[in-house]
Amino acid sequence: MMSLAETREPRFALAPMMIEEDAAALRNGSRGLSGQWADAAAVRPRTTERHITVHKRLVLGFAISILALLVVTMIAVLLSVRIEECGGDKAADGPAGRAGNGSVPGAAAAAAGSARLNRHNAGEPPGRGAEAPGAAEDTEEEEEWQRRREQPPWTQPRLPGHLRPLHYNLMLSAFLENFTFGGEVNVQVECLNATRHIVLHAHRMHIEAVRVAEDRLAGALRVASFFLHPPTQVLVVVLNRSLEAQRSYNLKVLYNAPIENELLGFFRSSYVLYGERRFLAVTQFSPTHARKAFPCFDEPIYKATFKISIKHQATYLSLSNMPVETSVFEEDGWVTDHFSQTPLMSTYYLAWAVCNFTYRETTTKNGVVVSILKAFRLHTYCMFYKIAFEWNVLR
Repeated sequence: MMSLAETREPRFALAPMMIEEDAAALRNGSRGLSGQWADAAAVRPRTTERHITVHKRLVLGFAISILALLVVTMIAVLLSVRIEECGGDKAADGPAGRAGNGSVPGAAAAAAGSARLNRHNAGEPPGRGAEAPGAAEDTEEEEEWQRRREQPPWTQPRLPGHLRPLHYNLMLSAFLENFTFGGEVNVQVECLNATRHIVLHAHRMHIEAVRVAEDRLAGALRVASFFLHPPTQVLVVVLNRSLEAQRSYNLKVLYNAPIENELLGFFRSSYVLYGERRFLAVTQFSPTHARKAFPCFDEPIYKATFKISIKHQATYLSLSNMPVETSVFEEDGWVTDHFSQTPLMSTYYLAWAVCNFTYRETTTKNGVVVSILKAFRLHTYCMFYKIAFEWNVLR
């Protein structure tokens, strides 16, 4: 039999081998296990550095896309501002340039003076009241309302509602040689609530004079001031005393404005016939552009009747919603067409044109008169189709 010492010697001999295997297992990431346990518990290769690299690339790509979006947005804003500046310069260079505040300074003042000279040559009185006071009265009135801690009625997007128009009597004089026109509008209004401020729409025009009267016997009410407020496109008339509720008044406004070079309001167009360029002037008031042609309550809720008179050169003819009642020919080659009164309607239904087209009329079985204007170019014909339609629908 082997002695006890001989039996223990192999055990001590295996101990260093096991230590070496455990150390190798630790180096291999098996947490000190050996053999098959080390193989089962071995940790997979780490990918931390690769993940960090991918994340860095994603963050960098996201930052680059945000930067590109900001650059594109800035470029778009700069381009839009430049386009607006070019449009403003182009409008100011027109034959009757306008100022941003709705008055006519500079070149537009020359056009306004030319319009007044043309009216004088056409037989109209040269004097037409005082010029618009300008922005000083606007500032004073706003300061007064600020002291009251109230918002002025002309700063609101909608008209105050103190007045309601009943009838418009509009007289126009069109000058196609310099693309300007003068106008006189008499509006019969009903006062629903007492007020000393008359607020109605007017845009891109020069106001020459404003008068307010209760009736012809009572005389005129004194006008303290009047001014245009471009942000809301309104004309504000400030009276010395308030209008009384449930009473009717007459508002008279004398003004002049350019015949626009855009397809809104009272604008101009042209065509070529036999090598000669000819001009015409026509309206497009829908939805809210009647305020560019005459001071009015330019909201669909305000319905009234209209009576239009258009003065033009004898080489042109004028059209409107209603048929011509009378035409007055003058010795200086001018004609004034007086049209019948329209039915009750909103301002955007009103239409007129000054041109030298011809037209044909026929009557349907139901007794409706249909007129077709003869144009010399397709786009001009299409432009007048709406006028012919509205003209005959309301007849």
